[in-house]
Amino acid sequence: AHSMILQKISSRSIPASITIMVPNSLGPAALLNHYGTQEQKDKYLSRLADGSEIPCFGLTEPMAGSDAGSLTSTGVLFKGEDGRLKMRLNWRKRWITLASISTIIGLAFRLKDPEGLLGREEDLGITCALIPSNTPGVQLGERHDPLGVPFHNCPMEGHDVVVDAEECIIGGTAKAGEGWQMLMESLGAGRGISLPAQSAGGNKMISRV
Repeated sequence: AHSMILQKISSRSIPASITIMVPNSLGPAALLNHYGTQEQKDKYLSRLADGSEIPCFGLTEPMAGSDAGSLTSTGVLFKGEDGRLKMRLNWRKRWITLASISTIIGLAFRLKDPEGLLGREEDLGITCALIPSNTPGVQLGERHDPLGVPFHNCPMEGHDVVVDAEECIIGGTAKAGEGWQMLMESLGAGRGISLPAQSAGGNKMISRV
């Protein structure tokens, strides 16, 4: 179904197909469906489906492209004054689809727990989280203009962004450090279905012409 829809749209508009492709392969909705807590699903999925929330996913960095293992964005766990686990996030992302108009950011970063608050190692590894775009410290850049293509794609940064760890880590703190598996499975849908469907739709159109 994913392939058929993208083939049809790709035969009319490549920017439109990419706009649909990214949130439906590597994006908050896909990650929530597979890994999110019930509370996270209840909060976001219906709003993502009806367009109340516009998602983006922050993976690519100035020095880290599709090689997700080389990303340098960081999160540090600490205990807040209310006794709950918090994260302090810092990141610089580039070429992020829909970022300039997003309301919710899926973010990939390296999570550290220097105080051992989760009772595990200090370097927990790559983690995925959901960050509302209006959180203090989040900066959404202006849209890139790649060869005049009408496509929402822009840089974004976060500086000392503080969020609740259990609420924001996809799957809660139990899933801290499991972001690599999440990324590889979700990227597989884009690489294995979305991009081939785009090419197949274009080839069908050319054959008809």
